[in-house]
Amino acid sequence: MATSAQLAIGSLVAALFIYIIHRVRKLANFFSDRNIPYIPNVWPFGSSLNVGLLRENPFIGWDKLYRQLAPHKVGGIYSYMNPVVMVRDPEYVHRVYATDFSSFVDRGFIVDETKDPLDGHLFFLSGEKWRYLRAKLSPIFTSGKLKWMFEQMKSCSDKFVDTFEEGLDLSEDVNLRETFARFTTDVITSCAFGIENNAIDDPNNEFRKIGKQFFHASKLNSQLLVARMSIPKILAWLKIKTIDQNITDFFVDVVKQTFHHRISTNYVRNDFVQLLLELREKGEVKTEELFSDKSKQSNGEAGNEEVLELNDALLTAQLFVFFIAGFETTASGMLATCYFLARNPECQQKARDEARKVFEKNGGCDYDSLKDLSYLQNCINESLRLLPSVSMNFRVATKDYQFPNGIRIEKGTNVVLPTISLHYDPNYFPEPFKFKPERFEGQGPIKGSYAPFGDGPRICIGKRFAEVEMKLTMAKLLLNYNFLPGKEDCDLHDHEIGALTAQTKKPMYVRIQKLKN
Repeated sequence: MATSAQLAIGSLVAALFIYIIHRVRKLANFFSDRNIPYIPNVWPFGSSLNVGLLRENPFIGWDKLYRQLAPHKVGGIYSYMNPVVMVRDPEYVHRVYATDFSSFVDRGFIVDETKDPLDGHLFFLSGEKWRYLRAKLSPIFTSGKLKWMFEQMKSCSDKFVDTFEEGLDLSEDVNLRETFARFTTDVITSCAFGIENNAIDDPNNEFRKIGKQFFHASKLNSQLLVARMSIPKILAWLKIKTIDQNITDFFVDVVKQTFHHRISTNYVRNDFVQLLLELREKGEVKTEELFSDKSKQSNGEAGNEEVLELNDALLTAQLFVFFIAGFETTASGMLATCYFLARNPECQQKARDEARKVFEKNGGCDYDSLKDLSYLQNCINESLRLLPSVSMNFRVATKDYQFPNGIRIEKGTNVVLPTISLHYDPNYFPEPFKFKPERFEGQGPIKGSYAPFGDGPRICIGKRFAEVEMKLTMAKLLLNYNFLPGKEDCDLHDHEIGALTAQTKKPMYVRIQKLKN
């Protein structure tokens, strides 16, 4: 005969079982209850079994789901057990990014600085914390401040072009991924930390080693990234760290030493560290009226109540994300531009002729002359369309919302904006796998269809910095070298499974010829 304790335990187990069944049924019916077309869940791996089993890069796997959901403007998919609304129509995407931004302010990350001190940065933060910090940091990235830092960037670029051939066999196909990554590492460490890093000459440089470790293409890294965006509460509950401790220790120590040196010696340098120290001391960075970003004022990014202490820990997190976002994505963009120009010699020659004309007219290369490199900018834009570093963007509905077609979602619903899928959609980019820089002439692509840096108030704050760096260096390389296609093409639909940024499985080989004069 069962005791009262056994009956109680049995009742508890039965109640737990019933609750789990209820939750599973509720999740399974999430989209049908809301009349949202969807791709069913292969329980518990999500709508893409290959992604769930780590057989396929999640961004490419979800691109297939994007096509399966055609012609619906909004559809549903599952990331493991979590329902995610995929917005497929450019008009609706633009609404999420910009027009109705107040309903989609957050990316959905859960930040716990006690567990991961480097997480308290602009990319992860939500709500008023994000608004306050964005308003404080935006003046650092105005045209005036970039012009102020330009000589640091140009110095790194000059050295890179001067030593470009060293270590390369020009008689063979070469993969320039590591070459560009070492250069962009030097640029960001110089402009962000004020450190002359010399990764160009030293592949074992500490900053380069840390960058490699963070972006190491492992299945676990890839899945943790997707999990942080689609099931953040579970990761937070399990207290899973997503940044290795030695990376945290490295950045905390570097920033601590750098701040101490600047303050104790009164050393001043035109870089991010100097601006962040000004921000910490005065609570703001002075913005030159001539170069001020008046557009920011209309996005609700200023005038909010102060909610964050601008301490060393917070500023360290910002420098960390400047470094991580500033070297890998820019290196990938330069690699893609080089690869596609090599396979489109007429475009390459047109960009070279433009650079030669602009530099001759201006007596060399300065910050203002880069604005005249419009065709080269179009080539970079088209390269980022074909291989965007960030293949998808995530948002969370911060209030109940109704799309123009009548579909309603509740506050807290996860939303994905499929950047790479829109870039490859022939409805918005005819012959999508052809390299056609002219797509960006005039008014350019339809709003919402092109967003390699994101868009709206949460657009990448370093977008302009990256564009200046790419234009400056690609122009100088084109004046010194001719790029030819390697023997092998790479498949744009075949990405490294664990890559955190867009990275094809086959290397993007080119052949290099040095130009005379």
